[in-house]
Amino acid sequence: MIVRQWIAEGFIPEEHGLSQQDVAEHYFYELINKSMVQPLGIRHDGTVHACRVHDMMLEILISKSVEDNFMTVVTSGENSLANHRGVIRRLSIQHIDEEVASALENENLAHVRSLTITTSSGCIKHLPRLAKFEVLRVLDLAFGENLEEYIMKGLDKFFQLKYLKLKDRSLSKLPPGIVKLRDLESLDFRGTSVNELPACFAKLTKLRHLVAVPAPPKRFSGYRRSLPTGIGYLSRLRVISGFNITQSSADVVEDLANLTNLTELDVHLDDGESSVYNRNEEMLRFSLEKLGNLKLKILKINKRPPGSLDFLDSWSPPPLSLRILKMYGKPLRNFPQWITPALTRLSILSITLSKVTEEGLRTLGELPALHHLQLSSNPGQTDSLIFRGIGFVSLKRFSIAGAEYVTFARGAMPKLEKLWLSFNVSAAITYGFYLGLEHLPSLKYFGARLISRSVTSSESDAAVTAVMDEAGIHPNHPRVVIDDRSYIIIKKECDEGYTRSRKKSKEDGDREANQNGHPSR
Repeated sequence: MIVRQWIAEGFIPEEHGLSQQDVAEHYFYELINKSMVQPLGIRHDGTVHACRVHDMMLEILISKSVEDNFMTVVTSGENSLANHRGVIRRLSIQHIDEEVASALENENLAHVRSLTITTSSGCIKHLPRLAKFEVLRVLDLAFGENLEEYIMKGLDKFFQLKYLKLKDRSLSKLPPGIVKLRDLESLDFRGTSVNELPACFAKLTKLRHLVAVPAPPKRFSGYRRSLPTGIGYLSRLRVISGFNITQSSADVVEDLANLTNLTELDVHLDDGESSVYNRNEEMLRFSLEKLGNLKLKILKINKRPPGSLDFLDSWSPPPLSLRILKMYGKPLRNFPQWITPALTRLSILSITLSKVTEEGLRTLGELPALHHLQLSSNPGQTDSLIFRGIGFVSLKRFSIAGAEYVTFARGAMPKLEKLWLSFNVSAAITYGFYLGLEHLPSLKYFGARLISRSVTSSESDAAVTAVMDEAGIHPNHPRVVIDDRSYIIIKKECDEGYTRSRKKSKEDGDREANQNGHPSR
């Protein structure tokens, strides 16, 4: 997000053969490599989506910013208004009261290029009117509530605005005047309840990032946000996130194919069998087949409540530029034929299949850049799987659920660092409680969920002990978390032995309460 603000402020020059986004990201990672910025959130593909600055470095930066009049910060107990010299060009308001409001009232805010406000609803009455800011390029507003009251008037006057971020769950509509912001490049309203964009939204032809609430992978929240009419005219769009395909018109979904610069698409579908639903799915596949042959790198599709994504069983020509693919819905009946070793850039894959087959595993193992795989199947449909010493040469993170049992042979997944799996204890008994963790030379973390159907408690305990022992002799001493719905066992790095704590059942709670002389509730 910060790199988009850099671009909006004009800090990032264009370089031959590279987009401003690429140049800005290069600068960002240079700061990380020099330890000036600390990464907080690291995605599975190694990219950083959140960062912080060390307290000591932050003090230096704030001091230098005040000294050079680069940034003016207003916060609780600290106010750089009194120390600033010259005009204010970047203003961050993190706290405001009557005293600060009075000080701001006497300041000339007409030259402020970047305005960030983080405040609660009670402070809104003290904020300076938006009309006082005449040359804004960056506007970032995070309110507790009543943001609509603050932004409805005056926003349409910011003709130089390039970056707009709004956060307020009570905000249900965007100001109609937003369509006059013809220079707007980034619009982020993921922290709002806006479901419909203003008419004539397609006039924002310079828009590159359109970010709403991303479709959640684990739960359905009823997103009804439809794609704006005329989206095909927004040809500079690179990112679209958080829109509902089913709620959009089929013509608008078809228009996605015209977005030749689109690199990231994160969308949601409703489950249903009507002709309207089928038509929209058909148009989405049509658009994806066009986009996959261009610049599309990231695709996330969520159909909740869990619905079929079998309409994506075919995709021609295959999306050769795709790097991240996440599909959430009902298990696919068949392994997608377009997922082949030809997808040489695919590094992250999340997919659910009705049944995991040896042929499907062989194909996945041949994906040369795959380093994160989340694979699941219908319980009881996938037999025990053996991962042999072929394929998966780049895989570092692997999660598998639904198979009866999993074992790893010598040479399997040589770079695997993190492993999550679930298995049936009754199948584990057949295999002698052996997983083959010793054959994963790079393992640092192991998480397992034991399914203890139709087994005795002693057999379940034996499975837990066997897994603990097998992980315990691994030379890397990986961190281990095991959940058999009765116990959580954690072995921390460099610790000796395991900490084993039993989850309390209702009977345990009653027994403990009676021992303490208190009735359970």
